[in-house]
Amino acid sequence: MGRCAEHDRSASKGMMSCRELYVFKHIGTDSDPQQRERQAMLGCDPAPKLLDGGKIISVAKKREVPRRFSDYDVTVDKTQLPNGVELSEYV
Repeated sequence: MGRCAEHDRSASKGMMSCRELYVFKHIGTDSDPQQRERQAMLGCDPAPKLLDGGKIISVAKKREVPRRFSDYDVTVDKTQLPNGVELSEYV
């Protein structure tokens, strides 16, 4: 690694921190408990569909140049969750 990596402020260097954590849990939709368990293990919806588009969790800037976490609006809409998926929120 060169000297430029010494001044890199990426998450791997410890300069960023997590503020909120959202955990999607796949629970399945079938009436048969064994089939529901199999569905849950495979996942009821792919991660890109859950995360992309900002339908469930959306982030918007309050200021043109954000400087701190409070300069963002984080909105969670659990009504947009697909069947068979739960969302836990840890702040």
